[in-house]
Amino acid sequence: MPSHVHLILTPEDGEGLALALGKAHRLYAGFVNARARQTGHLFQGRFGSVALDEEHLTNAARYVALNPVRARLVHRAEDWPHSSVRAHLAGRDDGLVRVKPLLDRAPHFVDLLEGEADAAAFVRLRRSELIGRPLGSAGFVAELEKRLGRALAPGKRGRKPRTQAAADQYG
Repeated sequence: MPSHVHLILTPEDGEGLALALGKAHRLYAGFVNARARQTGHLFQGRFGSVALDEEHLTNAARYVALNPVRARLVHRAEDWPHSSVRAHLAGRDDGLVRVKPLLDRAPHFVDLLEGEADAAAFVRLRRSELIGRPLGSAGFVAELEKRLGRALAPGKRGRKPRTQAAADQYG
């Protein structure tokens, strides 16, 4: 996309995502800055990320593939040159993209590109990315909470009742 990038990544360990994106950003920033004879940051803010269960992963793949079409940059997803769509449709790695992980989940990749877009699923995906919460079934979120040892599901909104807050503070 002209103003942003969507990536669907599966890190091998807890540090993998930050290391990969940090290195890619440093290399790209160095390239662009050298070419323009400038220094400094290229992007505003940090990247957004969201952990997805299998169903939502498929929706995210569809969202990313169709983003240039929704933005009216191309008529067909496979016409966008900066996309993995052609590699997934051909069923072959292209040197940057490994197609097997997604094709194992969506063997008929072309089906992701056809039909009406699931606007509600896209809204849930964007909302989860903005707030940084995982997107998936209650069981998926509970399993992540267990593995990480911390709460990930949203709690009750608002302040605790006075008596509960005092008990927590002086408890």
